[in-house]
Amino acid sequence: MDMGIKKRTELIFDVVCLLAGVVLFVNALSIDTGTTMGQGADFMPKLCTLLWIVVSVGQLLHTLKTEDDHEKKLDINLRSFFSTIVLLLAYILLLPILGFIASSMVYLIAQMLLFVPTVYRTRKNIILFIVLALIVPIATYFLFVNAFGLLLPSGIIFG
Repeated sequence: MDMGIKKRTELIFDVVCLLAGVVLFVNALSIDTGTTMGQGADFMPKLCTLLWIVVSVGQLLHTLKTEDDHEKKLDINLRSFFSTIVLLLAYILLLPILGFIASSMVYLIAQMLLFVPTVYRTRKNIILFIVLALIVPIATYFLFVNAFGLLLPSGIIFG
């Protein structure tokens, strides 16, 4: 059976992500705990790579169940790709200055506005983006600090 380029590239990407997750998880198993109180240095890498593997398996199963469109041409939006790279670099640079919460809020709003088509940038959706950009970083911060005992950057300005 002749597979379309989109489905083939998605399958390859899903398998590569799954294999990368397995390799990272195996490497995370060798991290020394380094503490007797709270979570050790090995906890987050193991948790993140395990989540990576679960998401990769889910994505692979989804790709396998999705019907093939048999297209021979791949439509790639390089502008969005490079814009995302720029946003990630800006996020990394802002993290030590603004801290996790503020820089995550700015990043999330910018990323959502980048990915959402113009027709869906209604007042209602923009309010939703702002609410999500406020709630998600704060909830993530409190989860990491209170449940995992891990500190996230507070930044120079807010620290």
